[in-house]
Amino acid sequence: MELLKDNVWIKRGNTNVGIFKTNKVTYVIDTGSSVKFAKELLSEIGDKQKVVLNTHSHADHIQGNVLFEKNGAKIYANELEVPFIRNPALESLCLYGANPPKVLHLSFYLAKPSDAMPFESEAISSECEIVSLPGHSPGMTGIKINRVIFCGDAYFGKNILEKYSYPYLVNVKKFLASLEILQDLDVDLYVPSHGNPTPDPHSDIEETKIAVQKFVNVVFKTLKEPLYVEILCEKVSKKMSITLNNGTFYLFRSFISSILSYLEESKEIVEIKPGMWTSSKI
Repeated sequence: MELLKDNVWIKRGNTNVGIFKTNKVTYVIDTGSSVKFAKELLSEIGDKQKVVLNTHSHADHIQGNVLFEKNGAKIYANELEVPFIRNPALESLCLYGANPPKVLHLSFYLAKPSDAMPFESEAISSECEIVSLPGHSPGMTGIKINRVIFCGDAYFGKNILEKYSYPYLVNVKKFLASLEILQDLDVDLYVPSHGNPTPDPHSDIEETKIAVQKFVNVVFKTLKEPLYVEILCEKVSKKMSITLNNGTFYLFRSFISSILSYLEESKEIVEIKPGMWTSSKI
């Protein structure tokens, strides 16, 4: 573990995890993307009472929950994320829209369930401030401690965007609003789940905005002709040089669907047949 500031630590991994130590309790922000990582984290933390604060319910943030729960930890998350942590199969169900195919049962999409509770259900240390940052997921949450904000997936840096090709999110409008909230926070250090801690995330936040807007523009331009959602996904992925496999297709379709909703809300596109969209300005 690496000390960041005043009893606030980070354990770096595929998903960064935050640690805040008090005299009686160790708070853990997310539990990592694998049980192996969680075992290492538990051994480093020791026997002190533990409380897990999940930023959101995606599998790469909660894979270690079940191990922490077995070790007596209480687990908390935003009330919109709690059902997905208690029953992670809901994530795949939402992505697919029905009983999901085998690929969406892989650990990348499906963590083991843990008995999470809403943040509001019990007092958490007053030193842990809950910051609502929805958009990447319905109840995406930042955890602010001693002027350090653990951002979860509220923004993505340039390197992460280049690696994963697009910033997955479920609500474009709320995601962009959360970026504005992040920029206005009075903190000394920002810690994204994927990327490096930084005192100034503004360039990464701008890169994230640009990436979102680029996809919004491409979707809008592609809808100069009426298209069904799956055909739209195929055309946009080709235009943006994104290679999709059996699993990532469903993530991409969800992402593109969030853009469709955003453009519909702004009256830029209309659904002319069930599942078929086009520009409202042609």
